[in-house]
Amino acid sequence: MPSRVYYHHTDNKQFSIDFVNPDRDTVDDRVEQYDDDETDVIVEEYELDRTVYVVYTTSGASGAAEEIEYDFLEEIEELTPANRVIATRYASLFETVIRENYEEEGERVQAYKDVDVEAIDNALNQIDWNGTAVEVAGRIASNLILKHPLPNANHRTAIGLVQVYLRRVDPEFSMPDTARALDGGEEYDWMEWVNEYIEDSKRLLTVRRNGKKFAYLEEWGCEVLERKHDIEIWLDDYELDLAPSTRWRKYAQEHEKLWIDFVSEAVDRSGLEELREIPGLTKHEFADELQALE
Repeated sequence: MPSRVYYHHTDNKQFSIDFVNPDRDTVDDRVEQYDDDETDVIVEEYELDRTVYVVYTTSGASGAAEEIEYDFLEEIEELTPANRVIATRYASLFETVIRENYEEEGERVQAYKDVDVEAIDNALNQIDWNGTAVEVAGRIASNLILKHPLPNANHRTAIGLVQVYLRRVDPEFSMPDTARALDGGEEYDWMEWVNEYIEDSKRLLTVRRNGKKFAYLEEWGCEVLERKHDIEIWLDDYELDLAPSTRWRKYAQEHEKLWIDFVSEAVDRSGLEELREIPGLTKHEFADELQALE
């Protein structure tokens, strides 16, 4: 069996790795630096090539996403006109996703943090809106997922916005089925084709944020990091010991390519391969199209 460390704490998935060290005194010093009122902490011991201590933390919002009071619609009003229109539709999609999730799966989407409107704004500003419809739609998904502005369901909401964008380019477009009924019942799961993209996306996001910690864990004998939902990250598949800026850029580029590939497969499955060649809408054109729907 490969040596394994859990990225999310096995007893409470809201806790994730924040610090790793083989020296217990160093770990205790680190724990003392957290604000008791804002951050909850769990320390676990792993026996790898040597004893290693892993600090798990959680902070921010918690509970069912739809039960948390958000004032982000008011914050969205402070954005530029085009960003405000797109962000408002994005927020509406998020509310739809968490409602549909409960209707399909009978479970509430849990919130792991608060909504970050500034992150939505930054994502929209950093997208390259030039290129084909497939390229721009892929970048929209990638940037919003990278910024991770929502308390949960970032991937599902980004996929929803991809469909909205492509339908503004070609009204005939419809996102291929992304969910299937389990065993003929009323519970649903992601289709295999889309789930592979989501899992690879989560691997890239996790390595991008934690490369240095993972490099230490690999050095100390860890072979696999396991995220919640049984997503495995085999450490020797990634370049971990990179300068932070290099790692940040490298895995952002790989993430963008992944989501352009996702959109490319989605348009192929929908029978509208021509979207590979059709120019995409600019941010202002997309915002104008959305506003015309209201």
